[in-house]
Amino acid sequence: MKTNIIISILTVLAGLVLFTACGNEANQSQQQETSGAHAGEEQAEGTVSLTSMQRETIGLELGALQSRNLSGTIKVNGELKLPPQYEADISAIVGGNVNNIQVIEGDEVRQGQTLALLEHPNFVQMQVDLQQSSSRLNYLQQEYERRQNLYEEGVGSGRDFQEAQAEYISTKANIEGLKAKLNMLNLDVEKILDGTIYQDIPVIAPIGGFIKSVNIRIGKYVTPGDVLFEVVDISQILADLRVFEKDVSKVEVGQKVYFTVSNAPNREYTATIYAVGKTFEEGPKAIHVQAEIEGGAEGLIPGQYIEGRIAVNNVSSPALPEAAIVGEGEESYIFIKTGEASHQEESREDANDNSWVFKQIPVTTGVQDNGWVAVNFFEPLPDSARVAYNGAYKLISEMDKSETGHSH
Repeated sequence: MKTNIIISILTVLAGLVLFTACGNEANQSQQQETSGAHAGEEQAEGTVSLTSMQRETIGLELGALQSRNLSGTIKVNGELKLPPQYEADISAIVGGNVNNIQVIEGDEVRQGQTLALLEHPNFVQMQVDLQQSSSRLNYLQQEYERRQNLYEEGVGSGRDFQEAQAEYISTKANIEGLKAKLNMLNLDVEKILDGTIYQDIPVIAPIGGFIKSVNIRIGKYVTPGDVLFEVVDISQILADLRVFEKDVSKVEVGQKVYFTVSNAPNREYTATIYAVGKTFEEGPKAIHVQAEIEGGAEGLIPGQYIEGRIAVNNVSSPALPEAAIVGEGEESYIFIKTGEASHQEESREDANDNSWVFKQIPVTTGVQDNGWVAVNFFEPLPDSARVAYNGAYKLISEMDKSETGHSH
């Protein structure tokens, strides 16, 4: 009886061992098949896959091949300037003391606006002289005409006539001179002749714009020629560019210029060339090119250093963003999406993660313009092709990792 029990126990144990061995063998076989399947997918030459997490990390974008008008460019630098007719140094015409200042630096002013008032006894005296000379002129004119008639009738002497004529003409000239001076001082001559006397003379803005500098203070005596204010009209600001000798032949009127300034590096301004210099400046040898800024000059200040490029030789070509192209040695590549692959993540059951599969495509590159690059293909690209617009360096890095892993 005991013998039969022992034999039964041994039989059960043997069955369990055999079952376990078969299960392990089956699991190993299944794992090998799965591993082999994945290995086959990973080792497809010239392809790489990115998981959704990887795509999200790099902000991967897809897009179609585009046809764009791209331009060859010439790099240039220079500064912002104003034409001379849009800058004004405002001086005193006659000497006087500053009685009133009506603006400060940075104020916007219009043409003809009063900026300051000057006072001096000489200003009053000129007006008094005009009034007196004007009143006397009527008498001198009548006296001149009376003696002329007497002289012509042979009654009066020629000397008396000449004296009356000289005094009349001299007084009339003096009046015209005083009128001209007072007009230059921006005073109303007609009102002065009617009896008005101005104690101050205004300093007037000859152009509209902004006050660049104020060089006076209350009570200061200014002499003729002293610069009291500087006014600039920055609405007419222009780009003054230097083009080196090797590039001069490529530049012409009408070409577009794209430039940035240091205080707004992320904003690009556009200008159009309207004048090309005809003489070289030395050290380094270059010509000056003037370009009119388009779309307003808000935020630009005369004297700012600028960096830019002149667009030359417009060409329509298939193009992609710079971030879509990666260089490896002397070769350039892009990546197009060829499909999707799904697998279960080991860390979570029943959680599917769709990987995008990309194929490496060799290209040759051409003109670069404003973030886009002209590309040519050794074989035509399908019209439906979706290109990785960015992340090309990430894709080729992942592909290199995969190939290195397989080499082991």
